[in-house]
Amino acid sequence: MSTNKYDRNTYNSKGFAYIYDVKDYDKKVIKKRISNTEAVIAHHSLRKGTLIKIINPMSGKCETLKNKYNLDYPNFYNILINDLVAKKLDLNLDVPYVEIEEIRKNKSFIAKKTEMFDEEKQIHDSAPVEKVSISNLNKKKKNTLARKKKFIVILGNFYTLDSAKNLVKRVKNDSYELKNKKISIFKKKEHNYEVFLGPYDTIKKIKNDYIALKKINFEEIDIKL
Repeated sequence: MSTNKYDRNTYNSKGFAYIYDVKDYDKKVIKKRISNTEAVIAHHSLRKGTLIKIINPMSGKCETLKNKYNLDYPNFYNILINDLVAKKLDLNLDVPYVEIEEIRKNKSFIAKKTEMFDEEKQIHDSAPVEKVSISNLNKKKKNTLARKKKFIVILGNFYTLDSAKNLVKRVKNDSYELKNKKISIFKKKEHNYEVFLGPYDTIKKIKNDYIALKKINFEEIDIKL
């Protein structure tokens, strides 16, 4: 699949921001010393200089900044920001949930995605599942910011109940850390069964199970409100 600047999809993602601390550099968690005298963001896959819009969906605040560094950070997180950016976005430091969107200079705010015309292509029966989503269970308005947030980790959506049950079995068989966890199946509609872990009320709990999922080859994590 081509990835040139004219035909590749615009990158967008929802997840937790990694808020840089100088101790991260001292402990060699982050390989670059980052200043806090200017707003700095870094992304592990987007090129240096890429324009990225960062949104705090809880407050509605947003910032558009150039990617300062192409930098590695713990892969549970979707972007690295410094404390100055976190303050500008008015982020909850306990749950620094953000939406990020690459802005193309020639096509700002492209939201187009490839359409899937066959329903079964949208709901994957095959394993291992490659994407993990995290959803916010609080469907209230922005004025619920102070309320404790709860998330679920979505393991996959399946066309048949048997396929959903097979995933539950696979996770419990393959993961020592997850074998005693409650894994639920929710029928969203006909031929759409959602398998999920949770709910969670802290990042730490989500992160522990995310690491366990990575060990059994779950790959990408996408966090959605």
